[in-house]
Amino acid sequence: MVLAIDLINLMIIISVKYVLLSGIEKDMKRITLPLFFFLAFLFPWAIWGTSIAESRGLLAFHIPQSLAFWIGLNLATYLTAAVTGGWPAVKDLLVRLIRWRVRPVWYLAALTITGLLSLAAVAVHLALGGTHQVGVLISAQNLLPSLLFQIFFFWLTEETAWRGFALPRLQAKFNALNSSLILGALWGLWHLPLVFIPGSFQSTLPFGAFLAATLAMTIITTWVFNHTRGSVLVAAVLHAATDVTIAYTNVMSASPRLFWIFVGLQAAFAILIVVTQGAEHLAKRADFTETATAL
Repeated sequence: MVLAIDLINLMIIISVKYVLLSGIEKDMKRITLPLFFFLAFLFPWAIWGTSIAESRGLLAFHIPQSLAFWIGLNLATYLTAAVTGGWPAVKDLLVRLIRWRVRPVWYLAALTITGLLSLAAVAVHLALGGTHQVGVLISAQNLLPSLLFQIFFFWLTEETAWRGFALPRLQAKFNALNSSLILGALWGLWHLPLVFIPGSFQSTLPFGAFLAATLAMTIITTWVFNHTRGSVLVAAVLHAATDVTIAYTNVMSASPRLFWIFVGLQAAFAILIVVTQGAEHLAKRADFTETATAL
């Protein structure tokens, strides 16, 4: 089903691409990022809006929320790539999707960073006299299936958009830190409609705090991304491991104190990356050279 949706998206994109005049295409390249972010907000927010309207009795139905990712975000990404960059931009995106040959240490880092931060946060919380229970939101036996599904999900949706498409183009204009701050702010704001959907994770958190956590996580993800030659797959592993770990350890839902300890540790780790790796690339190795190439 997912591949069928992607094929349909590509067919639409290619059709639009070849009816454009070359002069128009050249002008469109100048607004690649504004167009992408506009569409990336427009399509998913329209889909999520039906859930908000239904919860308030304004509609008798809603569009499945997952389609905001599978169709809304993917359509925004591939459509912008095709219209502003043609086949080379689409090809670059697809190459990033299948780039898996990176140093194993980065897979290990992607899988464990949030786990280590969560354990540290729980340890501090317990040392201050708090109590805590893990496995409330997700059981231990469901960790691996959940992780594998979310890697697949984020690999073909969010990470394709935010890291595969947007981040390299931002880094062609700004340094890695500023690119991360811009992307993190927009990525966090992108989740805003979920605050108004009953039952969503974002509806249970102060949105400002969620935004702060997103900014820190974006810096961490850029650090990993720039050390893996722009691998969308490794970014998806990090994203999935973060969400599954947070769900299992319950560090963002159990208590306000534990939540802020965890977010503080995330921020501290992000600052450590900036101080030790440098704001220009968030990396000391030359692995970022392909990452920062904009089409």
